[in-house]
Amino acid sequence: MHYKAYDSVRTLTRPLSFFLEQWSDALHHDLNPWRGTAINSAVASMVELPHRMLKDYPRQAFGVTAEIDGETHLLPEVVVDSLPFCDLVGFPMEGAESKPKVLIAAALSGHYATLLRDTVRGFARDFDPYITDWKNARDVPLSEGDFGIEDYVTYLMNFMETLGPGTHMVATCQAAPPALMAAALLAERHPELAPASLTLMAGPIDTQINRNTINKVTEVISLDTMRKHNIKTVPGRYAGAGRRVYPGFFQLTGFVTLSLVPHIKRHASHVKNMFKGEDDAAEVFRDFYDEYFAVLDMTENFYIESLERVFFDHHLPRGVVTYGDDRVDFGALENMPLLTIEGAKDNMCSIGQTEAAHGLCPNIRDDLRGHHVQEGVGHYGVFSGSKFQNQIYPVARDFIHTHHA
Repeated sequence: MHYKAYDSVRTLTRPLSFFLEQWSDALHHDLNPWRGTAINSAVASMVELPHRMLKDYPRQAFGVTAEIDGETHLLPEVVVDSLPFCDLVGFPMEGAESKPKVLIAAALSGHYATLLRDTVRGFARDFDPYITDWKNARDVPLSEGDFGIEDYVTYLMNFMETLGPGTHMVATCQAAPPALMAAALLAERHPELAPASLTLMAGPIDTQINRNTINKVTEVISLDTMRKHNIKTVPGRYAGAGRRVYPGFFQLTGFVTLSLVPHIKRHASHVKNMFKGEDDAAEVFRDFYDEYFAVLDMTENFYIESLERVFFDHHLPRGVVTYGDDRVDFGALENMPLLTIEGAKDNMCSIGQTEAAHGLCPNIRDDLRGHHVQEGVGHYGVFSGSKFQNQIYPVARDFIHTHHA
């Protein structure tokens, strides 16, 4: 009911959103004789903010750029492999065939993989990067079946087979647990396809360590309550009509609430920048929120199974994680280099929760292990921004190059 009501409101406000968009475009148009005046800036800010509240935020393009021969080029997005719930996207450029392949496993946690464009841009400097581009569950017909956390693992193993031996894997945020599972399963079943190295970035391997606000929610709200209140049915006008999902707008509400004050301050600063004519700063704000507000629905099974296995019952650290009828044996990982990276100010995945992966893999030699804590960054700073590009990415780059066969 919530989903249908939300969708109806969005539909009914389309005309108003369109009107505000046209008005905003006119106020910012180069031919507007009052553009740059105080009164125009005031009206533009009053028009833009409600428009941004009402507008739709579709999936953005990756827009990954790379420096080639001293010039900046926009890299094409090529679908290398396609499955019902995910595309494997590559970014071909001249000379990429001579570089190590890196599969970036993007988190399936509400945002599109395009949130990691900065991550891809970093790895495109020295590697041949690919990324899991997850699809919005509301757009996947029921005829394609369901999707759970083990399906995520299966997709990663399929993509590693598509890319071939010698491919390195980098997993971000909630992709860390299924990536570690996929690595262990490949090492045991198809060792030639096991990751040449595995880098886990701010991922919840053991959420019992340094429990944060998100982790403590499991102490007061049951899994059944979350299922009852958070799972909705996709309305009839979408291709996935009838599918039970955790809506993206629910997840976005949680993200915003978790950091409400910083978001309010950013919007206030945006209004000030518009008044002062700081067009570059205003455009940075728009680009950020166009991406941040673009969210996707997750299937009920993936959402509930992720909560149960990772946040409620802690399957990985307890050694009871399964794939089908088999227990996943992390002891099968013997020759795979493992790097873990954490942000010192991460309020979503606390210090120690990702490093715990080392304790689950007792047979990896010490000289094949690495761990890095980046001071001064929160959760998203581990994957993007200046500190990622200048301090975190070089750690991952050097680790992969050192262990590339």
